[in-house]
Amino acid sequence: MRPANRSILLRAAFLAALPVCFAPRIVAEDPKPAPSAHSKKTEDTFINGAPLTFEQLLKFAGQDAIPLHRRKEAILNRGVDFLLTPDQADKLKAAGASDEILKAIRSKTKPLVAVSLPPPPKKDPLGAVLGTVLLTCAPAECDISLDGTAVGPTLDGRLELKKKPGKLVVDFNAKGYIGHQATLSVEADRSIPVSVVLEPSRATLETFGADLLKKVVKAVAGDDGLRELTTVQAAGSLTVWSNGGSSVRWTLFMRNNPDRALFQAKAGAILHEVAFTGSEFTASKNLKGQDALDLPTDLGFIRDYQVSAVLARVSGPQFKIVANHPVPGADEEYPLVAENGTEKISIGLDSNLRPQKVRISTTTGVGSALISYSDYFKGAKAFYPKTVQIKPDGSPHGIDVRFDSVDLSPKLNAADYKLRGKPLMNLGN
Repeated sequence: MRPANRSILLRAAFLAALPVCFAPRIVAEDPKPAPSAHSKKTEDTFINGAPLTFEQLLKFAGQDAIPLHRRKEAILNRGVDFLLTPDQADKLKAAGASDEILKAIRSKTKPLVAVSLPPPPKKDPLGAVLGTVLLTCAPAECDISLDGTAVGPTLDGRLELKKKPGKLVVDFNAKGYIGHQATLSVEADRSIPVSVVLEPSRATLETFGADLLKKVVKAVAGDDGLRELTTVQAAGSLTVWSNGGSSVRWTLFMRNNPDRALFQAKAGAILHEVAFTGSEFTASKNLKGQDALDLPTDLGFIRDYQVSAVLARVSGPQFKIVANHPVPGADEEYPLVAENGTEKISIGLDSNLRPQKVRISTTTGVGSALISYSDYFKGAKAFYPKTVQIKPDGSPHGIDVRFDSVDLSPKLNAADYKLRGKPLMNLGN
């Protein structure tokens, strides 16, 4: 047999062994014009078709009867439907696949994706599966003990431990705080979270309070303390309103220091004056009508509840100052509290640590009141609230003071606080 005839017979035998998808399609059709070269290539079922399987590639990988360029073109054009493993690559090489054929196959197959498996549960030396205890504590550094044995502090408020299943007693402690104990059941291969917020001890509350009061005084009066706020001269208006909704408005002038004060209030053409020396007062003789007769009491409240007077009062040795935190929390209505045996003064602060609201409570009810401060004016060194609202407990009316002008630390002497009988400035009508 001639070599050429032998090659033809081998190729015919190989094509007969391939699946139908590789066999040329024979269709009886009416004679048509010869297809173009592009149409012939599209209709070539060896080059076009479904992705090649591993078994198909194994059959013709080393089959020289099909030219190398056609085998490579079939792989690149059709792709493959499997992920090439090292074992499959070895089998293709054994079947005669060249490096070029393997390179073409690799270009059309997806690489194997490594699957990350979770680590096996931790075990103790005896083989028991451990559980996880996740401890969270505030303050951030708490000392932790398990069943009476110290294990160390939390780091940034957290500590994770692996323990054998069973009952476990956890103690949380921190210097300056009241300790807390928790009993929990550890389960194999499970996480048990325990979160604890320790309460400050009384000594810590007082330390926080003293530090916070210093910050408040500095926020209001600067480094010189309350000195600039001890003497104030201001002019504006006073409105006294009743629970029933009625109100009386006065034009107001005030001079005030811790020892003395002079108030002038005008409604219409009548001028009323009240002078204070300590807690004693002297009023002008023309005080008539209930509204005028109430003026000394109302003006006494304004004098007593000056923001500087409240801060000076709670700074005295008779009060204990407490705070739950060294820096006020956003949800704390009264972050600073002053207490003595008969009185409690709770102070709410604005975002600048200046008094915004003060609640005074007494055991007898006398002197209890709610005071609000706002619209702070900036002097040379200190801040003064130009708006003050006072609602004494048990009183049928409240007081609203709004100053238009404020002079801090004016140069005044004792004679400047005496009744004048005439307006010290234009108080209007």
